[in-house]
Amino acid sequence: MRKALAISLVTLVAALGLVASGGAATAQRTSMMRDISITNFKVNNKTGVVTVSVKIHDWKMYPALVGKKVNKANGGHWHIFVNGKYNNYSANATKGVTTKLKKGDYKITVALANDDHSPVKGTHPSKAVSVMVDG
Repeated sequence: MRKALAISLVTLVAALGLVASGGAATAQRTSMMRDISITNFKVNNKTGVVTVSVKIHDWKMYPALVGKKVNKANGGHWHIFVNGKYNNYSANATKGVTTKLKKGDYKITVALANDDHSPVKGTHPSKAVSVMVDG
């Protein structure tokens, strides 16, 4: 009887430990859900403009609110950076374009932004893609 009680107690403690750690993992996963990544790009050498295709997770687009001082908790828009410097923004959920780039090699990243253009806390810029403009 004591042995069965001891085994039950150990099992209960282990189960509680799993629930507690699972809860922490869920909270951590939730804060890391918002994300943007570059899925593709296309260089128009005639115009020097690069079209960037993105995948956005857990962030809605609010085009009419870009530049406003009131931020929505669940969305805004996203920024395009060329060689680490702000270049343009997009409120389209799948594509955006750079401004005209001169002939040369560039690193392009994207990042989620609030309506007031501030960065979204807890998020990071995408991995960079290397782009060559020949025009």
